[in-house]
Amino acid sequence: MADDEKVRIDKFDGKDFGFWKMQIEDLLCQKDLMSALEETKPEGTTDKDWKTLDRKAMAVIRLSLAKNVAFNIVKETTTFGLMKALSNMYEKPSASNKVFLIRQLVNTRLKEGASVTSHVNDFNTIISRLLSVDIKFDDELQALLLLSSLPESWSGTVTAVSSSCGTTKLTFEGVRDLILGEDIRRKNSGESSSSLLSTERRGRRKERGNSRGRSKSRNRSQSKPRKDIQCWNCKENGHFRSQCPKPSTSKEKKEVNAATDDSDDALICCVENSTESWIMDSGASFHATSSTKTMRNLRTGNFGKVRLANNHTLDITGMGDIDLKTPLGTSWTLKNVRVIPSLRKKLISIGQLDDQGYDVKFGGGQWKVVKGNYVVARGKKRGTLYMVEVPENGVNAVTSGPSQSSLWHQRLGHMSEKGMKMLVSSGKLPELKKVESEFCEPCVFGKKKKVSFVKTGKTPKAQKLELIHTDVYGPTSVSSVGGSHYYVTFIDDSTRKVWVYFLKNKSDVFYTFKKWKTAVELETDLKVKCLKSDNGGEYVSKEFRDYCAENGIRMIYTVPGTPQQNGVAERMNRTLNERARSMRINSGLPKMFWAEAVSTAAYLINRGPSVPLDFKIPEEEWKGKAVKYGHLKVFGCSAYDLVKDGDKLDAKARKYTFIGYGSESMGYRLWDFENRKVVRSKHATFNEAELYKDRNTTNSEVQKEQVEFEVDAQSQTTEPVTEPEIETEENTVPEFDDGNTGGDEEPVGASDSGSSDSEEEQSPQSPDQTQNQVRRSTRVTKPPARYDSYVNYLLLTENGEPESYSEAVKLKDSLQWEHAMKDEMNSLMKNNTWELIKLPPGKRVLQNKWTYRIKEDHKGCKRYKARLVAKGFQQKKGVDYNEIFSPVVKMTTIRLILSIVAAEGLHLEQLDVKTAFLHGNLDEEIYMAQPEGFQVAGKENLVCKLKRSLYGLKQAPRQWYLKFDDFMVRTGYKRCETDHCCYQKRFKGSYIILLLYVDDMLIAGSDMEEIRKLKKQLSDEFEMKDLGPAKQILGMSISRKKDGSITLSQEKYIGKVLERFKMNDEKMKPRNTPLGNHFKLSKDQSPKSEDERAEMAKVPYASAVGSLMYAMVCTRPDIAHAVGVVSRFMSDPGREHWEAVKWLLRYLKDL
Repeated sequence: MADDEKVRIDKFDGKDFGFWKMQIEDLLCQKDLMSALEETKPEGTTDKDWKTLDRKAMAVIRLSLAKNVAFNIVKETTTFGLMKALSNMYEKPSASNKVFLIRQLVNTRLKEGASVTSHVNDFNTIISRLLSVDIKFDDELQALLLLSSLPESWSGTVTAVSSSCGTTKLTFEGVRDLILGEDIRRKNSGESSSSLLSTERRGRRKERGNSRGRSKSRNRSQSKPRKDIQCWNCKENGHFRSQCPKPSTSKEKKEVNAATDDSDDALICCVENSTESWIMDSGASFHATSSTKTMRNLRTGNFGKVRLANNHTLDITGMGDIDLKTPLGTSWTLKNVRVIPSLRKKLISIGQLDDQGYDVKFGGGQWKVVKGNYVVARGKKRGTLYMVEVPENGVNAVTSGPSQSSLWHQRLGHMSEKGMKMLVSSGKLPELKKVESEFCEPCVFGKKKKVSFVKTGKTPKAQKLELIHTDVYGPTSVSSVGGSHYYVTFIDDSTRKVWVYFLKNKSDVFYTFKKWKTAVELETDLKVKCLKSDNGGEYVSKEFRDYCAENGIRMIYTVPGTPQQNGVAERMNRTLNERARSMRINSGLPKMFWAEAVSTAAYLINRGPSVPLDFKIPEEEWKGKAVKYGHLKVFGCSAYDLVKDGDKLDAKARKYTFIGYGSESMGYRLWDFENRKVVRSKHATFNEAELYKDRNTTNSEVQKEQVEFEVDAQSQTTEPVTEPEIETEENTVPEFDDGNTGGDEEPVGASDSGSSDSEEEQSPQSPDQTQNQVRRSTRVTKPPARYDSYVNYLLLTENGEPESYSEAVKLKDSLQWEHAMKDEMNSLMKNNTWELIKLPPGKRVLQNKWTYRIKEDHKGCKRYKARLVAKGFQQKKGVDYNEIFSPVVKMTTIRLILSIVAAEGLHLEQLDVKTAFLHGNLDEEIYMAQPEGFQVAGKENLVCKLKRSLYGLKQAPRQWYLKFDDFMVRTGYKRCETDHCCYQKRFKGSYIILLLYVDDMLIAGSDMEEIRKLKKQLSDEFEMKDLGPAKQILGMSISRKKDGSITLSQEKYIGKVLERFKMNDEKMKPRNTPLGNHFKLSKDQSPKSEDERAEMAKVPYASAVGSLMYAMVCTRPDIAHAVGVVSRFMSDPGREHWEAVKWLLRYLKDL
């Protein structure tokens, strides 16, 4: 049996109860203690076992509570009572909890000199917690509360914001962004805490004949001097720039004359937000954003409307230019960006870029914008969207110095600022002009300051190998990829070059030393003369001492307990660990890659200035030739390499993670996470802006107080995980020959293209940079004015549903989404959907994703729903699935049964199956990656072997139907031969009919008692939700009158269709007939030219006809003929055909 593994969770300190509760329940599940959360003892459990189990569960929960929380539940004696008490205090919407949260919100104040960002985060957390207990504040009220929480030094800011909004309501997001932007501006400008935002009159005020009732006193109050306001024109205090008596510059005059708004005040501040995302949108007609605060050349006014994918329209209130700074420092100017205040996303239009002469290329989850040979910008795919992440200070900041400095700091393995300056001054980094002093959080996390060893003042030996310092580090708590727990270093005193070898056992030091000695002596034609080490058993063994004596090597041992005497080796170990830790934390790679990080750190240390050598380079001193730096890459970044012997239709490149530099053969070391092996490549393409982000790495090391538990590694029926075998001698010998392939051995997955020094090559690119370029997007042709309402589309919706897990956990309602995901995971675990095992050789792993929906019932109540979906498009027929057909009840059957219910006065009940597809059994062997955000701690390298079907799998609907059909037949129900989703069973004097549409059921019967029995049978077999008397099915509302008659209506559905296609406007008058007599539709009315066809391509003809067809099938047979006519032209509709469809939509409006 494998050893128990350890898992750490944050102690609950009163914040974020929902997330802590989820972790505790997962931990109890791992320890088989979940039953303790129930109020009653499970059947078949003795009192003694139940008491022991309950006490163990209580111990786990109490040990994971902070002291201030634990004091509140000391009186609880059962696990159920303890969790109930915690839930009442921190989760349930009790009056006392509401009072506590509101008091906390009202009393929240920003202290002078405290972090503004932390204050805003705390404020937002309280708002979210209030929302979880059903208290929702108006957006303007949130904004006002946030303003009122600012200290006295921010009074000018509060006044400026309040006075500038006029009659417009303040928004929380707007106020928050202004406060954060002002905070950054103060820090960057070095102003004191009393520095204020100021307002500027936008545009030139027109002279008017009278003041329209304004009193002189009011005019005087407006011009009253303000000592805390600084003029942006003359830089003197006491007035605004608009009131400045001194003439302004010509540039300012031009800017004022260009403005068209003569009444509104505009906040002037330096806005430098944290990372923000822009979306590359092929469906957007132009660039768009909701804010004007970072714009240049802003022009305000009425610029028309824009239509979203759901056919809602938004107003365009301005246009201007925005300067973005990409992660590598390049400046990208977006021209003619539209301002849409109600827009939730920032969009970059591919069509507009194409019009401006840019090439947009996609591939491998990446995109890049190219103009000529220059890569203007690039980004990566997030979920289903292609994103560009704008870094902090990335708006209106076009200087590239700090960004380049930070990039080289990462490439050089988090080298010190002094070391980087030495390289720059010696001309070794020509791309870096200046080293900027920037804060590096991974350096703080990775490098702990210790008292320095006493310096001996000795100078390095004059000859190579005259003195060698050595030491062993370990054991580490986590084994490396190759299974190592130790490493040994050898440092040449003369050149200060370091060699690092990784060991599985400490006893391997002797054999490693012999191997190293042979290699370096052959390379230099010199002999090792002296070896200095501590008194470790690995060095004082008889065979080690005898070997050194035979080879004329003098051994020097330090005095026991004085590591300072072996200072060179001790300091080297400390430096290696600090830089390796910083690199790993920065990249987000798991701890298992510690050896790769140490190896890379040693490689970079050998190529950095050394203080004992008067800032000379150890590698240059050792080899006698200059070192090059052009090949260096950021540790943990994404890499792409050519796939050899792949199918012609498959992708030509595969994505890896860069983990270091090669040893015996020159090249890069890349990690293949899918196949869990190391790949070597000489010509990989890198995206240094994208790092492997393991969200557990940093948080688990440097955040909250934690508690550590041991979990049984055999709780699942798995075998112990064995790491793939790789070389344990991950030393750092090789030198890169930039631009020169060299050697005869071709590394695994090597690309056929050589490196290039062009500017395009130096920027991270998509994997198919030269071979699989995606064609340029087609230029959007401007249609006639009569089709303006269908020109401007943005591929977004307004429902606030997140697109990915990372987005869901960052939203204001993240708590609701976390609960929804937790419910989904509980259902998956309850159904025993998978087991965690090591991926068998030769097997494929399916990926998955979270989908999110906000559903409304017939009463309009919202319900958050998250679902884990397998990416079924990755399945292969004959391997992962065979048959996929699954029937659903026919609409004619539904209408027939409803007619029988009305005629015979039967009862009509409705049920819903929770997570229906999870009940189906799988016949195939399918493996899936662990869900994002719910990876089991310590088992991240395992995969899910599916035991049940899952949403997204191609065979999931069929497997669910087979399971349900088998149950119904076993229960005595007979399947209808003409509709396999209709079941019936006769009783004495009564009968029951059941209809199934995927997971929705209608039950009709004359005996309510028999219906209740069927409901219970269904609930015992599946997880059901009893909806009571049928009210709604498949978008149709079911209403039953007192006389027993039943009416079906699609009023809501038709209303949404009319709204979607803009037929609910008052100007769109209803029609009396489905199709007018003047319509003589034929194929001759189809588009005759490409321009006409391009115009009609923007018209949602097929979508509209499909919507009408569904209404026809369900409740509107009166439009059957008209729908049949317009559907004939779906492949090539013309303008006249579209007019007929609009006529038909307006006919539905009349009824």
